[in-house]
Amino acid sequence: MIGGTEIFVSGRQYKVPGDIVTYDQIVKIWNELHEPEGKHIIGTPGIDYEDDAKGDDGVLLPDKDLRVKDGTSFTVDPEHVS
Repeated sequence: MIGGTEIFVSGRQYKVPGDIVTYDQIVKIWNELHEPEGKHIIGTPGIDYEDDAKGDDGVLLPDKDLRVKDGTSFTVDPEHVS
């Protein structure tokens, strides 16, 4: 894919179109990246994010989105689902 924004989801590199990602999109990316391992999130996992360039960090909540830059990192906790 040409263009887009390079992010990391649980340590794995992924390129998204544009610079906005949604909670549901991050869950979908996590599932896609872990499909070969037979892992799949069912429910609502905790998702933390960190942008080293800006020093921002926080929690991405369901039904929310976030403006990202190259290098924004998401940590998805599939064990913490509601």
